[in-house]
Amino acid sequence: MNGGAAKKTLLVISPWERMWSLGGGAGVSDLYRFFDGFARAGYELHLILPEADDGPRDGSAAFDAIAGLHLHRFPNFFASMEAFPVAAKRLSWLPIFHALVVPRALRLSRALRPDAVIGLSHYSTVAAWACRRGGVPSCVKLFGVMDLVHTEWSRLKYWFKNFEQILALAFPQDAWIVLDDGTRGRDVVRARGIPDERIHFLPNGVNLEWADRAHDRAAARERFGLPRDAGVVLFLARLVASKRPQEVIHAIASVVGAGARDTVFVFAGDGPERASCQALAERLGVAARVHFTGAIAHDDVPELMAASDVFVSTSNLTNMALPTCEALVCGVPVVAYDVGDTASVVRTGETGALVRDGDAAALGSAIAAILCDAPGRARMSERAVAVARETFTSWEERIAMELCVVDDLIRAGRGKGVTSRARRA
Repeated sequence: MNGGAAKKTLLVISPWERMWSLGGGAGVSDLYRFFDGFARAGYELHLILPEADDGPRDGSAAFDAIAGLHLHRFPNFFASMEAFPVAAKRLSWLPIFHALVVPRALRLSRALRPDAVIGLSHYSTVAAWACRRGGVPSCVKLFGVMDLVHTEWSRLKYWFKNFEQILALAFPQDAWIVLDDGTRGRDVVRARGIPDERIHFLPNGVNLEWADRAHDRAAARERFGLPRDAGVVLFLARLVASKRPQEVIHAIASVVGAGARDTVFVFAGDGPERASCQALAERLGVAARVHFTGAIAHDDVPELMAASDVFVSTSNLTNMALPTCEALVCGVPVVAYDVGDTASVVRTGETGALVRDGDAAALGSAIAAILCDAPGRARMSERAVAVARETFTSWEERIAMELCVVDDLIRAGRGKGVTSRARRA
């Protein structure tokens, strides 16, 4: 806590209506950890975010558990425009967001006179910048840099795919927090002209305590309806195009052909690609081997990992996102496409196997090789846990890093004489 010092106030701007990305407690807990950590450190938090349905799977109830967090809602045009064509959404969402949020942010900034404003994702850069122009220190937090990593693309394609982020990065901020999801975020934002001293490249938080959690493998398989003696391959991600879940289904034939005949593939997650994945499995004659669980609560992930022999990841951006890290923490060897900085944690013959990006046959062969080599799989499992302990950062440590960034931002603002509650007190 802050030891009795004057309470600091943060204004936070978010494009997301939920605490959890998938609802119902599923997905990554970064937002909850962020708000809870700052509240525990004595901050008063004011969050601007879209309206949300208060259904049981919405995840909004998680906000209620955090003392000192005040919500300021705006109309959820994202939800109302969900059925629009992608091109229409790309062209309209940002200006609508700015039109709704920037005036709200400025009004709250004038009324609250916060110590700092934090924008979440590139959507919030304009609102944070506008508050900064009004004398409030600003910071934007990026959860990775998405397609900005693809600097090998032609200039035209790069601009077309990334114009929202490129424009967003042109609005100056006092600090940028960029999370390391394997998309080389520091290099990307530096290349966009952001000074090194304003970039804070932080690791993702990981539940390192999962490495010490023991689970009954048979009981875990029974809970998830999985065969006791089969090989189990886990794909845990939102079922969206960028994660390429169809690649895993195409790999099933290679797995079976390489000798891993009694194998079940578990797709844990939900999203717009689920129906096409189910249809593909039917068309290829492998539907009997594929088990779709829907969204899995984050607290249940360790038990699902305990039921699995191999974890597979096929994203087109990076395969060292949190599910991969969590698999390694839980001692599950990972087979993944070699994109982004995946090779820093997935090491062939040590913690799993990397294969050439887009080679579904090689993906299947690598999965089968690990499934058919029980002693080697045990060694990889042990080494995966060791690498996770050596490499990853706990949530407590990561939130402490963010607190340091924001505390330093506020101190620097006070040194420049900008508006702050503490200076007025």
